[in-house]
Amino acid sequence: MIDNKTDPRTKAKRKYNEKSYKRVSLYLKNEEMSIIEDFCKNKNYSKNNLFVESVREKIEKETGKNFDDLMPEMRTAGEVGSAETAEDPDTESGEE
Repeated sequence: MIDNKTDPRTKAKRKYNEKSYKRVSLYLKNEEMSIIEDFCKNKNYSKNNLFVESVREKIEKETGKNFDDLMPEMRTAGEVGSAETAEDPDTESGEE
């Protein structure tokens, strides 16, 4: 957790980050990571930004929806219980 000797600003940032973000851990082959690092360096991307942008693009491609438009849907689904229960009741699962 937070060390008592830590600067108050750092404590506040850590507290905010713990509340607002989740971490993801990835295992990549050394060769894959080298390619990713080179790409990020050449294109001036952070690795974090590259992964987030790539995941957003993948989700948009697979769902046909804008990623930002999905966030209100997920909040609504969370209130109902899950994303599955928020689906249109007239639509069979897996059908459009």
